[in-house]
Formats: sequence, structure tokens, C-alpha cells
Amino acid sequence: MSDEELPEQPPVDEDGLEGESWAKPLVHLWQNRPPNLKKEKEYNRCMGLQAPYCSVCSLFQAFQQAECADEGTDPPVVLPGGRLRTKPLIPEMCFTTTTEPEEGAEEKEPAPPAPTTPHLEPDGTSLLISCSHCSVRVHTSCYGVDPESVTKDWKCARCKANSMTESCCLCLLRGGALQKANNNKWVHVLCAVAVLEARFVNITERSPVDLSGIPLQRFKLKCYYCKKRMKKTSGCCVQCSHGRCPTAYHPTCAQAAGILMQPDEWPFVVYVTCCRHKGPIPTERNKAAMHELTVGRRVICKHKNGRYYQCDVVQLSKETFYEVNFDDGSFSDNLFPEDIVGRDCAQIGPPPQGEMVQVRWTDGLVYGAKFVAAHIIQMYQVEFEDGSQLTTKRDDVYTLDEELPKRVKSRLSKASDMRFDGIFEDKEAIQQSKRQRVINSRYRGDYVEPVIYRAIME
Repeated sequence: MSDEELPEQPPVDEDGLEGESWAKPLVHLWQNRPPNLKKEKEYNRCMGLQAPYCSVCSLFQAFQQAECADEGTDPPVVLPGGRLRTKPLIPEMCFTTTTEPEEGAEEKEPAPPAPTTPHLEPDGTSLLISCSHCSVRVHTSCYGVDPESVTKDWKCARCKANSMTESCCLCLLRGGALQKANNNKWVHVLCAVAVLEARFVNITERSPVDLSGIPLQRFKLKCYYCKKRMKKTSGCCVQCSHGRCPTAYHPTCAQAAGILMQPDEWPFVVYVTCCRHKGPIPTERNKAAMHELTVGRRVICKHKNGRYYQCDVVQLSKETFYEVNFDDGSFSDNLFPEDIVGRDCAQIGPPPQGEMVQVRWTDGLVYGAKFVAAHIIQMYQVEFEDGSQLTTKRDDVYTLDEELPKRVKSRLSKASDMRFDGIFEDKEAIQQSKRQRVINSRYRGDYVEPVIYRAIME
């Protein structure tokens, strides 16, 4: 799929950015406009008054709202003087992750580092502090500040350095909490957390941020929102984590537009789902409905024509998939062993973890990548009522007693051979129709047709 298949955003010129509700608060914060400290302060103050109160934690704001829709959130702890403490949404792992292997380390599956979580209270809360100059609000733990050193005149790193015209080099928005980068520029802490290859040199102080490990190709990705708004796009994007979806966003654009981002399993840190793939991810589905299926089980699955139908499980098998990180910053977790060029993986097994490999992609071209891991997945072969078969993962199969996502319900049909309706009607009925229904040539090669149907078509 490509960006063009996504719902089109209406073109918005630079003077009409307030056209969409999510963009209204940002109209004066785009970097193609002159710096406006007054508007930055207004934005920072507004964001600091709403949950999660911290400029860094706002990365997972949409996730928090979705997660806590049916249950109350922990109320802030009110301290003497009106100061507040709340639980940060950013796990310490997000600050400690590095993509660089340690010297002398054995080639094996990496383990998450033991987080130290500086400046965190025993009850899991962290003090909220606000910059006296730009009004940005952060947790002391998220921004790397010793609570004992905070006074009413405390300033964030950028204001303390009097670098008020500086902005984040990874996105196109002003406002928010920034730290110094190793290239003498500035970067949002939020952006540094979201971009996998960005690394905090001093983890306790969350500064400086080393950007040297970010692949150049990641800076060439076009933000789904910014490319419609800016004459010239720049910055660094993250991509949708759903399968091979290429949709890319600046972390701040995604956060502002309500794109779902949540803490992910080591070592990927952040899981992003684009507007096309909103809704429950496989790990969020009802666990009771995710048990292993048996041959003969009636299920619901996506047909090759793009719609969902009931079908039967006819065979079980195990499939090995390889996971790699491409040089352009994207990744894939469903490669076949034979997609690795120059190595007979079927005979000698997968490459060592971290080894650079060449991958032949679906377009026939070869791309450089770093091998991450091999996964053995249970696969299910299902058969539809039209005789066609499909082999798929458990995540893509739904049981009849399972609550279906909206995207599945909207494409659910009763029978997969509905396009043959009318073929066995009497001759008079067929003649009355405008034309005889035939198989769409686009899908002709996708089906195993019963002999009688093929004869009629001929």
C-alpha cells in the first residue's frame, strides 16, 4: 500500500492551518512562521493544565485516554504550596534504549536494561515543574531535574541558555520541552523518545541527545500531515507499526492529531498506529477469543477481494518469519527466510542478531537491513465457500463469538461466492438484466473455481 491509499487530507495552505480542530492550537507554532514566544507560552500553559500535565508524557496522551476510557485515572498528589505530583506515562526504558550493541556482547536476543528511574518517588509519582519563562510543564523524572534543586524561578534548558529562537530539529513545531542535541541544535524530549535511534547520552539528566545514529533515510520520510501543509518538509518521522504500512509522522504532529502511540516491547520503545489502522492491535484483543484454533473450526477472515467472510480452518502449519530494521528507518517482521539474499537460511539458519543483511523486497529490489530476530508463527489455512484458500496468522482470524472491530464489521459479507448469484437463474431472468455477471478480471487468478463455473464463464 502507499500513502495515496489513505484517506486524503484536504490541502491546507500556510494561512489556513486552523481549518482542522487539532491544528487550531498550533497555527502560530509551525516553524515556517516567525518565532512567537507569547503563543508558545499560551500553548505550553494550556497543555500543562490538562492530563497528563507533562509535555513529555503527552506523547502517550491518546493512549492514556483510550486505556482509561472505562476506569478513572489516578488523581494528582497535591503538595504544600499547590505543587503537584503524578505518575509519568513514559517508562524509563524509553530513555535507556540504545540500538548500539555493546562490545564483546554475545550474539543473542537483547534484554531490556535495568531502569534506575531517577527523581521518582516511592509511590511512582514525579514532581511536576513549570518553566518560569516559557511556562512548559514537565515531570522532574521526564526532564532529568533534581527536585531538590527546583525553585520558583526554575527555567528549562532552552530558556536557561537564552536560545529562544531555537526549535526542534526533528519536527516542524515549536513549544514543548527541549534539550540540547549533540549537533549543537535542540530537540524535543518527546521526539527523542519516539525516534528509536535517538539516544540520551546522560540518561539521568536526559541531555544531551545523540542524533548521530538516526538513518539519513528517516529524514526523507514525509509526514502525513506536514506534507499537505508545508511548501518544504523537513524533520524526522516515525512510521506506523502495523505490518508494512509506510505512513509516516513527525512525533509532535502525531501527538497533536491524536494518533495512538503507546509503549512497545523492547527494543522498539514506541508503537504507532496510523489513522488507517486505528483500533485494537492484536495484543489488545480479547484473550479468551485468541486461543489456538483447530481444523474444522468456523471462523471469519479477510478474503482476497478485501471483504470478510465466514470460512473453515482446513490445515495448521508452522511458519518462520524474519524481523529486520531497514537502513531507511522502517522495519518488517514478516519476511520469509528466502527473502535474505546471499544466504541459504533454509540450510544454515537465520543470520546472527545485529548482522547486516540484504533483503529482496516485494518490488524486486534489494535493500540493506539489520537482522533482529526469527519468529516461528502458527499459521492457519482457511477455505472460503467459493473454494479459494488463504494461509494467515492468528491475528487476522476472528471466531464467530468474538466482538469484531468496526473495520471488520463494515466489510463483513454473508457468502464469498456472492458474485456468482444469478448464474443459475432461468434464461429469461438473465436476458432481462443489463449484462451477465462475470468474474472481475482483477481477481480471476486468485480463485480456484469449480469446473462448472469455469465452463459457464467460457
